[in-house]
Amino acid sequence: MSEEFLQMGKRGTVVIPAKLRKKLGLSDGCLLLVSEVEGSVRLRLAKVMNPDSDSRLKMAQRLLSGAEDLGEYFAAIEEVRRMGFEPDEVPHERYSGEKSTKQ
Repeated sequence: MSEEFLQMGKRGTVVIPAKLRKKLGLSDGCLLLVSEVEGSVRLRLAKVMNPDSDSRLKMAQRLLSGAEDLGEYFAAIEEVRRMGFEPDEVPHERYSGEKSTKQ
């Protein structure tokens, strides 16, 4: 196992070197699990059953569109960012201050 120094960027961003990504089969959008193990950070490729390329985007849309108050909408925005999406780029019914009657 080789080691490299990496610098953490804003919001905790760390770039995995391309050579290592290729070796491990990591690609844009893959899901990783992060954990703390004995004072170290551990990243693992998440195992997904029946992956659906659109399912994460659909989940992001449901989170944003389903907010019933401003607090829920802001919480949904943060969760969507954690999912790797920019909320303004996810098509959704924006919170307007009124509860939607749309089914």
